[in-house]
Amino acid sequence: MPRILMAWEMGANMGHIDRLLLTARALRLRGHEVSFVLRDLSRAHGRVAAEGFAMGQAPVWLPQLANPPRLSNYTSVLAAAGWLDAPGLAGLITGWRRWYEVLQPDVLICDHAPTALLASRASGMTVWTIGTSFEVPPRGEHFPPMAHWDPAAASRCAADDALLLPVANQALALLGMAPLARLTDLFDGCHQAIASIPELSHYGGYGADLPFCGPTYVGDSGAEPVWPGGKGPQVFAYLSPGHPEFGRLVQALRELGARALVHAKGLSAEAAQRLAGPQLRFEAQPVKMDAALAEADLVVSHGGLGTATAALLAGKPQLAVATHMEQLMTGRRLGSQGLGIGVPPGAPSPDWRRLMGQLLEDPRFTAAARAVAERHRGETAAGTAERLADRIEASLGTAHA
Repeated sequence: MPRILMAWEMGANMGHIDRLLLTARALRLRGHEVSFVLRDLSRAHGRVAAEGFAMGQAPVWLPQLANPPRLSNYTSVLAAAGWLDAPGLAGLITGWRRWYEVLQPDVLICDHAPTALLASRASGMTVWTIGTSFEVPPRGEHFPPMAHWDPAAASRCAADDALLLPVANQALALLGMAPLARLTDLFDGCHQAIASIPELSHYGGYGADLPFCGPTYVGDSGAEPVWPGGKGPQVFAYLSPGHPEFGRLVQALRELGARALVHAKGLSAEAAQRLAGPQLRFEAQPVKMDAALAEADLVVSHGGLGTATAALLAGKPQLAVATHMEQLMTGRRLGSQGLGIGVPPGAPSPDWRRLMGQLLEDPRFTAAARAVAERHRGETAAGTAERLADRIEASLGTAHA
């Protein structure tokens, strides 16, 4: 059976590992040999090595860019991956190509791994790019703007692509590889699939040939949710204590008259005890998302796609307090469909209590979220993994018995 390599290069959260692992399990059950090359091995052992998969360290860009250019589209991802430094990029490409020589994969599956994808050109492998719509932007002459609602951002896309294209081609020339005619040609010759639902598409403009294969969040691991006693609606919050609005958000939850269960990763026990109240409880460990959302009336988070997807499939309205562009794009999608309210990073501090009250009291938000949940009734991460495995096998001319 074909050998399959799972590659993860960009991003900080474990959703990338979980998404790859779901598909890897499905492929291994079908008899394929699967290995991983990952950005962060320190958090992979319990997920990947513990299940018997081989894994290695991905070549990743380490230097911090001084005064990076303001970029409007997918070039900002590429710049963060080292694509503004031709010799450095050539070094990363060499590292990926060495992995291909050592492992001899027949199939490369890239999850937020643009340099791994660039290094695979002319390799003879079957190549897939699988990710959220943020990581798989629509194809065109140029990459589209992330802030697609902003005409000024759209006007900068051609120049942004033109800034990175010669650097990428210089790196390719250093290695004797053919140049890219356009930066978007990075995705030429590879198969693509979006592991998400269309209601949470970061971009528009996808063709029917690029499928949304379903959710991939993992919601059944963690601590059992324990809600505070008392009366009132239940609010589940998943927030970073480092966010500048964290204190005001917690105060709003205290004043809301609701029962709130908050997971704030990294919050000290002393701070949790000081901030908690009769109807406000902090959970130090991650909470089983499916169980918490089944009982929640409102979800407050930073708009990460996993949490946003889980909340939608549970039919719950959301307050998305974004910390970066990807979360802002998710928050705007929620807002444009009446599924919640998105607050951009750096915005003036709003009346958080009023926004939460609006989401709880206006039945249109819950009705819209429940309609999405009904459309996707029965969809699971395991089912998405099977659909992805089917497509991967079809691209190889093999069939699942």
